Amino acid sequence: MMSTTFFSTWDSSHKSPCKWDYVICSSNGFVSGITITSINLPTSFPAQLLSFNHLTTLVLSNANLTGEIPRSIGNLSSLSTLDLSFNSLTGDIPAEIGRLSQLKLLALNTNSLHGEIPKEIGNCSGLRQLELFDNQLSGKIPAEIGQLLALETFRAGGNPGIYGEIPMQISNCKELIFLGLADTGISGQIPSVLGELKHLETLSVYTSKLTGSIPADIGNCSAMENLYLYGNQISGRIPDELTFLTNLKRLLLWQNNLTGSIPDALGNCLALEVIDLSMNSLSGQIPESLANLVALKENQLQGSIPAELAKCEKLQALDLSHNFLTGSIPHSLFHLKNLSQLLLISNGFSGEIPPDIGNCIGLIRLRLGSNNFTGQLPPEIGLLHRLSFLELSDNQFTGEIPPEIGNCTQLEMVDLHSNRLHGIIPTSVEFLVSLNVLDLSKNSIAGSIPENFGMLTSLNKLVISENYITGSIPKSLGLCRDLQLLEMSSNRLTGSIPDEIGRLQGLDILLNLSRNSLTGSIPESFANLSNLANLDLSHNMLTGTLTVLGSLDNLVSLNVSHNNFSGLLPDTKIFHDLPASAYAGNRELCFNRNKCHMDGSGHGSNSTRNLVVCTLLSVTVTLLIVLLGGLLFIRIRGAASGRKDEEDNLEWDITPFQKLNFSVNDIVTKLSDSNVVGKGVSGMVYRVETPMKQVIAVKKLWPLKNGEIPERDLFSAEVRALGSIRHKNIVRLLGCCNKGKTRLLLFDYISKGSLAGLLHEKVSHIVTWVSKALRERRTELTTILDPQLLLRSGTQLQEMLQVLGVALLCVNPSPEERPTMKDVTAMLKEIRHVNEDFEKPKYRGMEVTSNPRAAVHSSSFSKSSEPLIRSPS
Repeated sequence: MMSTTFFSTWDSSHKSPCKWDYVICSSNGFVSGITITSINLPTSFPAQLLSFNHLTTLVLSNANLTGEIPRSIGNLSSLSTLDLSFNSLTGDIPAEIGRLSQLKLLALNTNSLHGEIPKEIGNCSGLRQLELFDNQLSGKIPAEIGQLLALETFRAGGNPGIYGEIPMQISNCKELIFLGLADTGISGQIPSVLGELKHLETLSVYTSKLTGSIPADIGNCSAMENLYLYGNQISGRIPDELTFLTNLKRLLLWQNNLTGSIPDALGNCLALEVIDLSMNSLSGQIPESLANLVALKENQLQGSIPAELAKCEKLQALDLSHNFLTGSIPHSLFHLKNLSQLLLISNGFSGEIPPDIGNCIGLIRLRLGSNNFTGQLPPEIGLLHRLSFLELSDNQFTGEIPPEIGNCTQLEMVDLHSNRLHGIIPTSVEFLVSLNVLDLSKNSIAGSIPENFGMLTSLNKLVISENYITGSIPKSLGLCRDLQLLEMSSNRLTGSIPDEIGRLQGLDILLNLSRNSLTGSIPESFANLSNLANLDLSHNMLTGTLTVLGSLDNLVSLNVSHNNFSGLLPDTKIFHDLPASAYAGNRELCFNRNKCHMDGSGHGSNSTRNLVVCTLLSVTVTLLIVLLGGLLFIRIRGAASGRKDEEDNLEWDITPFQKLNFSVNDIVTKLSDSNVVGKGVSGMVYRVETPMKQVIAVKKLWPLKNGEIPERDLFSAEVRALGSIRHKNIVRLLGCCNKGKTRLLLFDYISKGSLAGLLHEKVSHIVTWVSKALRERRTELTTILDPQLLLRSGTQLQEMLQVLGVALLCVNPSPEERPTMKDVTAMLKEIRHVNEDFEKPKYRGMEVTSNPRAAVHSSSFSKSSEPLIRSPS
């Protein structure tokens, strides 16, 4: 029933409804319009409204209507506007709508209508706006659409069941302004006759199945402003004729099979605001005339960045990551006041960062990692007051960290690892109160840790390992209550471990103070670190007992070797499972309670002692004889088995990235054939249940052959990168294990279709279903997601679909087509950062801007998922 609150004026006792809310009457007293929007009407289509024969406007939008559209709708011969959008209507579109000869606007979008678009709609000769997007329509677009000579807008996107080619007859719609067929099964080539549509402003046919090349005739669409053809299988070159589109504002051709070079004259389209040609196979250099560039990442571009890009005063984001670009960054590029993102990751850029960077006052993200940059970090970085992400890792920067960095008070992440920086850590870092991650590892930084580090109360990851840092660990670190990972190994730290470190109860991933010169005992406060998973105090000069560590029940990895610890090992599970290497090099440690008691008494008869000595000598001689015989047998059996025995005698080295409640032995004993769930080019995957009933996925990497060049074996670096990712849409890497040539990766096991489910042969239908849906476009992408997720922001939905694109590549049937760990890491780490600051739906979503599910149709599967989307089968 209709809500009495909204329809209190609707009184059946009234002689005329003309004074009712939402009702408009003509001068003759006839009801001519009913407009009800955004009011919940939990009912089927109200057939009684069809009794108003003089209706010209009927709008029942976003009203939760159910059921089918009655065929008697065709009796409203005066109707010019029919809007039933954003409801839950089902059934077919009635062919009787074709009898509404006065109809100018028909909006049936965002329902659950199915069946074909009725050809009778071509009889609505005055129709100007036809909105059918986001339904479950199927079949081909009827050629009768070409009879709608007044049509200005035709939108049928978001109907994966629509297939076939764009009908040639649509070129008869000379007044057409907007043509939207995105996220459908539309295939074939783009008709060259579209060039006859002189008023066409938007052509939106993205994430469909278009093939062939872009016709040169598109250059005749002189009014064109938005050309959205991304996410198809379009091949060939970008036609030079696109340069004739002087009104073009947005050109999105990413994720296709385009080849050749970028047209030199494309920069002559002076109205251009956004260009995205990424994830193609473009080659050659970046044209100097191209001044409005946004994204050309993941191509094979070479050459250098043209200085002419600096002419684009409104440029906001520049992403040229993962290409083969070289040379230095043009100084003039840093004079762009509106530039908020500069991403040049993984290229061959060199030279220095010029002082001009200080002019780029709008910069929020600066990512220049994995290049060959040299020179010092300019102090002008301190002028970038909006900067939140500074990533300059894996370069050859020298000099000191400029103190001016403390002026960048919005910084949340600073990653300068793997450079040649020296000097000291500037005390000005105390002003970076929003900092979450600070990584200065693998440099040559000296001096002491600033006492004011305790001001960084938001810090959750501090990595300063492999430097030359001296002095003591500041007590103020105890104020960093959010700290989860503290890595200070391989420095020259001295003094005792402050009690305050033991009060960091959030410290749950890693505490590594190894390879320093620390003295004193382990603080009693360490008993508070009940959530800590990984503790490494090895290679120091620590003394005292290990008693306090016996209460750390969640420890899964512990190394206290090469210190001066004494006393008895605690009688707990972690110490029972410890390999000897984890406490080696502590001469005063006692491993056997009975032996400790004997040594402690200081008494015993000489005869007893002699008897023990003789017995031991006899046993030793016997063992030597057996050992020599065994060695001779092993040599006869061959050196291969000897190498295997040698590896078996090695201890497992485990590096957890999360809290773990199991040991290595709990895992390796269950790596049997019966637990295999997948096999790939890099290794075998097992399903393992721990003693605590936790199910995990264990990937055992193939061992390298002797002399083999490890092209795909970037184990240490890539595992470290994967372990540092903290993303809600990514299956967690729990840790890694190493023993000789045997290497294991430990992941969360999610039984309903994530890592393990996708790899398990018995549930491989999930992969088949998703990939088939993407190829054939018979399933809307939103059906892959939980319906409750559709209420989330567009950025979150886009992230989910981007991650799905990466996942599809990782389960490619051909192991050789799967990416390396490095490639996967690069793609996943970009997803969140790119979507936060530069949401592509802002300029990709015109097809569905009024739809709450709009962002889903902006899905940006990486080019790496194309082998599944374009499966040869």
